[in-house]
Amino acid sequence: MKKKILAVTGIRSEYDILYPVLKELEKRDSFDLQLLVSGAHLSKWHGSTLELIEKDGFDIADKVDSLFMTDRLTQRPKAVANLINGISQTVERENPDILLFVGDREESMATCIVGNYMDKLVAHLGGGDPVFGNADDPVRTSCSRLAHIHFCFAEEYKKNLINSGEEPFRVFFSGNPALCNIDSVPVLSCNEISDYLNFEIEKEKYFVVLNHPLSSEVDDSYEQMKCIAQSVCEVADSDGLKVVGIYPNTDPGSYGVIKAIDEIRSNSVSFFRNLPRDIFINLMRNSLCLVGNSSMGILEAPHYKLPVVNAGNRQKGRLNAGNLVFVDYNKDAIVKEIRKSCFNNEYRAYIHSLQNPYGNGKAHMKIADILENINVSDRKWHIKKNFFP
Repeated sequence: MKKKILAVTGIRSEYDILYPVLKELEKRDSFDLQLLVSGAHLSKWHGSTLELIEKDGFDIADKVDSLFMTDRLTQRPKAVANLINGISQTVERENPDILLFVGDREESMATCIVGNYMDKLVAHLGGGDPVFGNADDPVRTSCSRLAHIHFCFAEEYKKNLINSGEEPFRVFFSGNPALCNIDSVPVLSCNEISDYLNFEIEKEKYFVVLNHPLSSEVDDSYEQMKCIAQSVCEVADSDGLKVVGIYPNTDPGSYGVIKAIDEIRSNSVSFFRNLPRDIFINLMRNSLCLVGNSSMGILEAPHYKLPVVNAGNRQKGRLNAGNLVFVDYNKDAIVKEIRKSCFNNEYRAYIHSLQNPYGNGKAHMKIADILENINVSDRKWHIKKNFFP
């Protein structure tokens, strides 16, 4: 009998992690796969990535509006409330065996709560991964406590969950599924990328900027992005490089980031709201470095052998493959590290020699194999041990 899986997704970044897993599940006869789509996917302002999911051909069981277009701190808890309501109705109607999600966003918490109250197995991708100084860290930890099956992106994260009290039989090292995207997307030339962007770039004569607000530093988001903007403009204008930037996520503080982006006046810098997977991956393949504080600097950049200049506290505490350097929001410091990443050949060779702790690009198959072999009728998966003596 087929296992029915409902995957929940709310934003492009985690959909790109889920995508290889979903494609692997879809092609196996042992699964019946559906998606619940929410959040930024349903927002035209954020690129209407629902259209991408529809183009990918997945069966969409439901769409739940959960994105409150506000910069206030009420945005995310209200979203969780909407999602709990919507997901619970979908689960009651569709009766899946397993709920599948990534990370620590609003969809994550809501999916865990619904799964536990409605006696559905919850499978979590990305547990055991600490995030310093961010509301996402305790949310991710809470999701790990509520989830029944854990797919960890690094061996160290698997150990973290087991050491925290999770039963070992539930915890698997899978690696990061997004690495499969990098390996499988066809190569595009810089001319093809330039045509799509309407912004001319050449291989290893540009770098990429992606900076998000930090939940514990929301009031500083404008000044932080302004500092990055001034830094990248100085390097671009002085050293003859181009800069391709991408707009931030939907978290509170994003308005401040966007305001700073919109004030940039350099012809060498261009920002985009959203990019298709093939354009984005080829953009990263040919980039000199990544600047900002995106999780892809931690999780995917090692696979690209890409130097990363991470500004501020976001991503601190996570496993660093060695390709990422942390720097304060200080223009001189950021400029110095960007130039080192772009022009210091010895440093670039060192980055290229590093081992990637986030897997080998086969995570999607590992995850599908494990889900295939789980007996959803065995109550040991549903009933978690008591964490207290």
